[in-house]
Amino acid sequence: MVRTSLGYPGVLAATMLASAAILTLPAKVEAAPPIRTTDTNQVPACVTPERLMAFLKDRNPHLDPRYLNIASLYKLYGEGWHVRWDYAFFQMAIETNFLKYRRGDGRRGDVSASQNNFAGIGATGHGAPGERFPDVATGVHAQIQHLVAYSGEHLAQPIARRTRNNQDDIIKSSHRLGRPVTFGDLARRWAADRNYGKSIDFIAGEFRDRYCSATNTQSAEQITPPVPQPAYRWRELTWQPSGLGGPLPEAVPDPKPAPPEVDVSSSATR
Repeated sequence: MVRTSLGYPGVLAATMLASAAILTLPAKVEAAPPIRTTDTNQVPACVTPERLMAFLKDRNPHLDPRYLNIASLYKLYGEGWHVRWDYAFFQMAIETNFLKYRRGDGRRGDVSASQNNFAGIGATGHGAPGERFPDVATGVHAQIQHLVAYSGEHLAQPIARRTRNNQDDIIKSSHRLGRPVTFGDLARRWAADRNYGKSIDFIAGEFRDRYCSATNTQSAEQITPPVPQPAYRWRELTWQPSGLGGPLPEAVPDPKPAPPEVDVSSSATR
């Protein structure tokens, strides 16, 4: 089990502005989707990296510039591993309090910003700081891979030490469900908080209300200019970290950017 990176189980009270109202979760909260994408479980078209960044900066006006590319990284690795990267992003928002790395009362959490650990991986409570990753991209990739393990798929060479050491038990527990694992199933497993999944759902609902309603679909573009993003290219791996391939990006501008193409020929789960 992983505690939240803010080091305590009361996620809702730490991350929401109107905590009293949130404790009685409003009707707009929807059931958390399965972790892995399928033909019937896709990231909504209204979710874009630019809108996610606008949403993030609304709640953290002093966002560290090194995070300006983070939403694109969730899309990059999420699409590569067939993970609902929008919900992975919302999970990050819960775990880090919108990348402030402080509790609601202003105190620092167990995980610091310098660790590039966006989901409390290895932060098991009692002050344990969790794992450290060398850069933002690696930290996002590690979170996505940890979600892959929770979905029930074994990884050959995961980035995070905790994924390597605990994935057999994680996968065994996931398989006992006998159905696709959802973000709601992470409650009392990824984090100790029984409301963990509902907290992620609430953040998703806040985003939908702001950027996915019929009257607000253009609001992100009107409010915040798109953040310039590097054009990533995909390169083949010499080993298959997963049945889905597990792409690794090259942060090199492509003269003719094109949508990433992922080799899923070895997929046994899709």
